[in-house]
Amino acid sequence: MSFKSLVKLENALFRNILSPKNKPLIFKNPINFEIKQDERWAIIGPGKTQFLKVLSSQYIAEHPLSLTYPFLDKSQWPSEVIQFLEFKGALPTAHLSARYEFFKDEFDQTTKDFVLGNSINNYHKNPIDYNHVQNIFESLKLNGLEDRWAMGLSNGQTRRSRLAKALIKKPRLLIIDDPFLGLDPKATELVSEVLKALPPNPYVVLGLRYQDELPEWITHLAIVDETGILHQGSVDNLTVHLESVRGDAHHWNKDRKSKIQKIDNIKRTFKTPPKETTPLLEFKNVSVSYRGVPILRDLSWKVLSGEKWHVRGDNGTGKSTLLSLITAEHPQSWNSSILMYGIPRRTGKQSFFDINETIGFSSPELHAIFPNNRTFYETITTGFVVNGFIPPLYLTEKQKERIEIYLKNFDVTEETRNTKFGRLSISDQKLALFIRAIIKNPDLLILDEALSVMEDTRIQQCQELLKHYPGAILAIGHLDSEVPTTDRYIRLIKPGEYEVGTK
Repeated sequence: MSFKSLVKLENALFRNILSPKNKPLIFKNPINFEIKQDERWAIIGPGKTQFLKVLSSQYIAEHPLSLTYPFLDKSQWPSEVIQFLEFKGALPTAHLSARYEFFKDEFDQTTKDFVLGNSINNYHKNPIDYNHVQNIFESLKLNGLEDRWAMGLSNGQTRRSRLAKALIKKPRLLIIDDPFLGLDPKATELVSEVLKALPPNPYVVLGLRYQDELPEWITHLAIVDETGILHQGSVDNLTVHLESVRGDAHHWNKDRKSKIQKIDNIKRTFKTPPKETTPLLEFKNVSVSYRGVPILRDLSWKVLSGEKWHVRGDNGTGKSTLLSLITAEHPQSWNSSILMYGIPRRTGKQSFFDINETIGFSSPELHAIFPNNRTFYETITTGFVVNGFIPPLYLTEKQKERIEIYLKNFDVTEETRNTKFGRLSISDQKLALFIRAIIKNPDLLILDEALSVMEDTRIQQCQELLKHYPGAILAIGHLDSEVPTTDRYIRLIKPGEYEVGTK
């Protein structure tokens, strides 16, 4: 039986729509590539996001007929029937605290309204198929959340909602970059099963990282770097290549002596932590509810200076809420049951800026709203400003020197340091935000999925650096490979139920 091609590229070269003719091509080498209707493809490698955008017709082909979609009717325009879904961060919002309380702005909507989106406004043209909507909510385990405020969803629930939003539009081809990012194992299995069952309505192409486990239903792989396709074919035939590339991605230990020397340079910039027995952070029977729905109940917990904590829990158990209380992003943060350095939080006694002077953080929420027009270097400099998105007008020589040491440690090129945030790879965006979080030597470093989506080598570099960090660390990550070395954990189970222990 012969199958039509979904996508076909023949000696194809591409440029960014906004780039002039003299700008570099998206990939250096011409691309020959084909996906047939009976194949299930995953794209892997440092060039995967750019390649997924090529497949979703977001770049200009040098020769228009070098990119075709044979399975589409001539009346169907690719941009109208192809959905590209990229999990960069959480829902955008005017302020991070808008996620936790009622704010009257454009994002004040229920989960159902968010998922339906423009479908509601275009109802007279394309009536909503509510049976289809209900099936999507049920398959993604979003039923029961329809009337919940969308900004109050957990990161994992938000990602499933965004997937539902894409499916509501009934695309012919769904292209997803990092579909399992930020999902706990149960949610990962759920989303994988949903994606497996979708073709042919719609067909699905995934973008995955080297370290991701391939879903068992994936039949074909393409390994892509900045030059173009390195290898492509069936999973069985590419197993050796994939393992080889994964091995190359773990090359951090090569030239280990040089890497350790660079980290020693950074260690010299660390400040000596205070020798105090008073907890750096303490929660005393803290409870939080959203509109009467409990999220945390009677939580008691202490963090001492220099301790390394893994904050665990399934999606929706309150991890992000816990961190938002610490950083005073949550309106319920002003609670005398929350203490820092032994001092109770009270309105009028400490300001948001006082609290965050000694805290550094990186999170999906921050990633989602960070300005795209800051360069990699400028992004780092904003770490010296509490809650700052605007680079400081003046940097001391000591601050400049510290930045240079970090850039050298992570082998950041001159081109990358001057590239705008919005044009960086997702891995480099995450790296810039990681350095931004740690650059001022905070007493408390909060890393909420900070290493997720980074290239494997970058993750190893960050993890090695964090082994030597003298301050306290709170880390969230569903994959152990994306969490720094920790010696303690707190696991949130449900309101009023949690575990605290040592590893």
